[in-house]
Amino acid sequence: MALTSYDRVFLRLLKLSPFERRARGGWRFGTRTISDQIVERLIASGRAMSDGETIRLSENAAK
Repeated sequence: MALTSYDRVFLRLLKLSPFERRARGGWRFGTRTISDQIVERLIASGRAMSDGETIRLSENAAK
């Protein structure tokens, strides 16, 4: 799956800190809300991985 330049912004954010699940749905990075669709694209591309309540940069993408 090809990532857009918009998705690359979120990959840079993942390098700084994982995304946390919001109580009302979706994800957050600090005060910024991140939609489920963006997270799904990052996971489908293999660049991010989920461990339940957080989304982290995958080991393959970190290299």
